[in-house]
Amino acid sequence: MSKYKFIKKVEEMIKTEDIATLRLIGPLLKYVPGKFQAKAMENSSKDNPYLGFVVDPYSTFLFYELIDLDWARRLIPDGFELEKTRVFSDGQPKYYIAFASFNVKTSAFAGTRLEVNVIARSKKTGLISWIIVDYDTNTLSHDALKGVIDSTTKQAIFTTDYEGNIIVDISNPERNRALIFDLDSNGAEYKTVEKSFWLEGNLSVGYGRDISKNSPAAFAMKFDPREVEKACRVDVNKINSIENTWYPGLFNKQVDEALYFPFAQHYLSDSPGNYSEHDHVDEMIKEFENLDLDSIPPYSAEALRKMVKIGLISNSVVITILLFIILVLLIK
Repeated sequence: MSKYKFIKKVEEMIKTEDIATLRLIGPLLKYVPGKFQAKAMENSSKDNPYLGFVVDPYSTFLFYELIDLDWARRLIPDGFELEKTRVFSDGQPKYYIAFASFNVKTSAFAGTRLEVNVIARSKKTGLISWIIVDYDTNTLSHDALKGVIDSTTKQAIFTTDYEGNIIVDISNPERNRALIFDLDSNGAEYKTVEKSFWLEGNLSVGYGRDISKNSPAAFAMKFDPREVEKACRVDVNKINSIENTWYPGLFNKQVDEALYFPFAQHYLSDSPGNYSEHDHVDEMIKEFENLDLDSIPPYSAEALRKMVKIGLISNSVVITILLFIILVLLIK
């Protein structure tokens, strides 16, 4: 594989016209029954097993030590168990919850996301796993509980300034939760992260007990391992104006570790409904090195278009029948 072929392939899979189309029709999908959505996603993943997935530079992670382990266990599906891990190779193993803030563009959506992850281990594969117990975003998203949904919040800011500060303000007043902080990236130490934590975690990404309906399924990313080899470790004392109102009492209020990746990260992510499970990191690396990029089909929004058509037609039929019944009753 040539030096930039994988990166270019991932970027080529992200088309602004598809993102715009999906952003437009996304709110209409609430009229499509969940079973139809799930079936359409399953069929779509057969034709389009991968999404292009690019995390923009400066994606930032705050790690807090969990203190209420019983609560944490109730947040993750039964197919996973809490696991002590290191963030950096010289750190101490702890039970962590991670707040990941980033700007992202994919084949299906683009915007700002905050993902709240409990770190666990898959009982099935033995891989360290990132379990997304909940999230906030200003763009489309999909999960088993809610299907395809519009943005969860209007306040989702992730940016930088001329002095090297990373600025985050992702607030959800309806759910009474927010993550607001800024940190000084100057002087951050660029160093090696804990290999198993970051490599395995990107091969086994699950959803929390509620939003996955207690499913043990985990999706995977395919990527160059060097994408997660090093990160900039931030002095936690350089984190300012912090407000974190998520899950009060679940974790220690003091940030234990903080880092950011100063470069864009390119992944081939499993499409919703597709689970390319691995039992070992070496399997993914071998697949990555032998990817036939030319055979990967472009992502298409056609499945979602069909869902909207089905939903609108179904609702029109139901409304027509109801109006007819009412008309008959009035005539009588």
